[in-house]
Amino acid sequence: MSLSDTGLLVDRLKSQSRQWFGEQLYRYFERLQDNFHRRALTAKTNAEQNELLAQQLAVKAGQDEAFRLFAEHVNQAFCSKREYETGNYPELDRLAQQLEKLPDDGFANEKPELQFFCRAIAPITLLAGFQHLMKPLRLDTKHRHQALTMFQGLFINELSKLYNNLASTLPKPVQAHNLADWIAHSKLQLSERNLTTQQRALTELRLQRLLKLHDYRQSSSGVSPIEATDNELIEAAASIFHGLSNRRRLSPSILAALNTLQNQVSSIALQDRHNFLHSLHPARQVCRQIVNALSHWDDADNGQRLQFEGALKIISRKLAKKDIHANDFTQIRKQVDDCCQHLLQSIKVNDKRNISGDVGQKRLTRLRRKVHEMLDKKTAALKLPTSVDNLLYGPMTTIVLYHWLRHGSNSTPLRRSMKLIDDILWYIKPHADWSELRRAKAMSKDLETELSDGLARINYSYQASQALIEELHQLRMIASSRSTSLNRP
Repeated sequence: MSLSDTGLLVDRLKSQSRQWFGEQLYRYFERLQDNFHRRALTAKTNAEQNELLAQQLAVKAGQDEAFRLFAEHVNQAFCSKREYETGNYPELDRLAQQLEKLPDDGFANEKPELQFFCRAIAPITLLAGFQHLMKPLRLDTKHRHQALTMFQGLFINELSKLYNNLASTLPKPVQAHNLADWIAHSKLQLSERNLTTQQRALTELRLQRLLKLHDYRQSSSGVSPIEATDNELIEAAASIFHGLSNRRRLSPSILAALNTLQNQVSSIALQDRHNFLHSLHPARQVCRQIVNALSHWDDADNGQRLQFEGALKIISRKLAKKDIHANDFTQIRKQVDDCCQHLLQSIKVNDKRNISGDVGQKRLTRLRRKVHEMLDKKTAALKLPTSVDNLLYGPMTTIVLYHWLRHGSNSTPLRRSMKLIDDILWYIKPHADWSELRRAKAMSKDLETELSDGLARINYSYQASQALIEELHQLRMIASSRSTSLNRP
């Protein structure tokens, strides 16, 4: 493992830990508010009830500042040079041992950094961060012990899950039995933001060689590879652009530029058929870098998006010519690197600014992105009507966020909302079995009621709600007619 790889590994472990800390901390704030609210409902006097409700409001008002102070404590811990001493926390001990066993090739000088990392995420370090929560949450002295007990139960006692998750993502020495782990690790490195075109290409090259070695060991055959066909080359060019799960949320200008790029890369693939499949081919490097930058499109603000759109439009114009050659991609590689790195660095600066600023809005954006990712997985293999697509990524996303923020990530209302999405997708597709057709007909009223209630909770107008429900019923009728044709002999 090279020094640059190690730096990426340390940064990734820190980023993964920060994300977990943020999610658990806000879950703790929600449960703490619920605790004060429940105790207020059973209070014996009005004064006690008012005091508990005031404490609940204080926690809600101060949670963003508390998050910021705790994040600062974690960042200081990451910068401290204190080594971790094993013997107290079994799961963290195992993680430290795995880090210690990473290969020494070009890596020995970086191992202390990983030991410092283990000390920073140790329970004793994070428990010390509780003191930073008391002031912004305005916890009264008599409530601090219970708040600390809840913090230990909901945060400190859950750290073993973080340690196990981190350990599962670590690479292992390249041996026959764990070649798959190295392949997974290389794929994970490609998901990192701040890679240059050259770093990304070299990582892809290593991944390509690992995959070839994996295939060779499985087949145990030394037969030379067969030359790729035209269809295989075109498919290889198209696969570069297939990784964009957020394609439907990109602007028309970006999509037009991507279409231009894909057409030109397909032409290059057919011209340069002997070299195109190599990861260091300039056309592949340039397009991979653009696709990686666009995968973070949802994190950018409008100004950053417009600037990137303008730069990409200029790049696509330079490539929109009939006599395209691989050298054309080499000439614009520096320009592509600059605009992609500028977008990713701007997003990173925004993230840091939001930690000290509008943390609540950042959390809402992060949760919305998670909901969209879940919807992407559910609908990946489906070709949905535009109206249903707008319903899922618009009002239904807001309904899920409403229950997530109000009741928590593991609440019954949230699970019911996710089930409603599954029911909608099942309801509008054809069914060949008569029992499924009867079920679709029977569920019509319940689905209408569930959707109406959800839309009412997010203040959706009655007329707009009825229009959405009517659209679903029309799609059900269309699916029903297709179902009838499926049942004909």
